Order: sequence, then C-alpha cells, then structure tokens
Amino acid sequence: MLLLFAILTKLFGLDARQALDTGIGPLPLIDVLAALVSMFLGGALARNAWFRWIAIALMAAMWALTLFTVVSMALPDSPPPMRSIGAALKFNALAIALTLIAAFGGALLGERFGLKRAGALGRDGLMRR
Repeated sequence: MLLLFAILTKLFGLDARQALDTGIGPLPLIDVLAALVSMFLGGALARNAWFRWIAIALMAAMWALTLFTVVSMALPDSPPPMRSIGAALKFNALAIALTLIAAFGGALLGERFGLKRAGALGRDGLMRR
C-alpha cells in the first residue's frame, strides 16, 4: 500500500516531499495519510493485535532506511540536516512521530474493522441478519 501511495502520488502530480513547515520540523501530510491507510488495510486483513507492533516496526524500518539513504547521499554542500543521522533524526522528529502514531492508529482501527466484519459473517461465509 505504501508503494501504491507513492505511485498514485506521482500519477496525480503531487510531490510527496512537500510538507507543511511547522517550525519544529516538516509535516508530510501525504506520508502520514499513507501510513494510516496502509496500516488500516493491514490491520483489517490481519485482525490481530500483534499487527499493531508489526505496523510500527515497518514504519520504523522505513524511516531508518530513508534516513540512512539521505545521510549517505549527502554532499559537502548539503543542508546540515542531511549530513548526520542525529541531525536528520532531529529535523524529521515530528514526521517520524506522526507516521508511527498513524501506523499504530491505522492498524488498531483496521483490526477493529476487520473483527467487526468477520463477526458479521457466519461460519459458512454468508452475512448474518
């Protein structure tokens, strides 16, 4: 789903790198929405509380790889937040926190939705009335 969001972002001409400047760090609304929707769908499919922690681990891994890539590609004339992992973490702290919260919340809501839908189905797979 995260890959699909990236593809749709490009197809609709949106720039995923655009973020609101909050004064305490950039806020990438598209990334937060992508995390929420993706993990909602994952939670709905998994219907298990363990998926909440998997969702957080997936987002943390995504951020770790992103920050490592950004820092490893930094040039001497790159902006200071791109030159070290610590500076990149500090610069992106708000975005990281909000995407982790969105992932957990999306997984939780998806799990509840999936369990509700499964409860509406009988053992034969047909809707109960």
